[in-house]
Amino acid sequence: MEKTRRLVKDPKNGVHGICGLEKGARQPTPPTVRIIHSGLACNIEEERYSERVYTIREGETLELTCLVTGHPRPQIRWTKTAGSASDRFQDSSVFNETLRITNIQRHQGGRYYCKAENGLGSPAIKSIRVDVYYLDDPIVTVHQSIGEAKEQFYYERTVFLRCVANSNPPVRYSWRRGQEVLLQGSDKGVEIYEPFFTQGETKILKLKNLRPQDYANYSCIASVRNVCNISDKMVSFRLSNKTASPSIKLLVDDPIVVNPGEAITLVCVTTGGEPLPTLTWLHCQQQCGESSKEVHQHHCPSLEERTILDHT
Repeated sequence: MEKTRRLVKDPKNGVHGICGLEKGARQPTPPTVRIIHSGLACNIEEERYSERVYTIREGETLELTCLVTGHPRPQIRWTKTAGSASDRFQDSSVFNETLRITNIQRHQGGRYYCKAENGLGSPAIKSIRVDVYYLDDPIVTVHQSIGEAKEQFYYERTVFLRCVANSNPPVRYSWRRGQEVLLQGSDKGVEIYEPFFTQGETKILKLKNLRPQDYANYSCIASVRNVCNISDKMVSFRLSNKTASPSIKLLVDDPIVVNPGEAITLVCVTTGGEPLPTLTWLHCQQQCGESSKEVHQHHCPSLEERTILDHT
């Protein structure tokens, strides 16, 4: 390597000296860092205070690259959410320039930090917020008004259909009766509202003073407005004059007394409900509460269907 000499002077005592330099030698420099994306993304947004937001659909591949400069070459570390130990990744990819997460899930959203340091000055840190978008299938539940009969309450005057879907960004709901779009104020017998304590988590369709036309197919459409190409999702429910809440019966003695090692058979039958219920057995280590006796309303072959649980 070629060397050059340069005359230098000490300003205090006027002594001259010779300083030898090597051409091409890199001077030590502190690290700098910036984050770029190289995977699929719905969009990149710049928010206030220079916070970058990377939006991606659940199930896609997140790929972020940390570009660094500095001499000696800085060491790189990726961390998530303020870099606490509990949020650090558990594989070697945290030390790579490129952070890659395949099939990203909603819980993996958050703020990702790239930290570069080489012992000169302070470490260089940049961050980007990752927002994972998703839309689950909506669920419709049916409720009676307070104070009305518990059995076959659909014969009563008022019915509430409640629609819920987990999503990011917040979901928008719409209701249909058959092919008719239901809007607040378009039908005196229909009220659509959002309970003030739910903050957009649900939308309730209230059918007041049931009329013949109210016995129909109802559909709840959940939408995130096609962000990240996420399609709308729909669930339907048929309300008829036969619709009734589920009821079941256990064909066993209560309590059952058996000796250790003996086999027992438990029989449960549906005795009512429209749509026809299906049965789900729950096993509790201790006494089950009433809330544990779950019956899911789906179509099943027969009202007299028996579900038998053998246990040895």
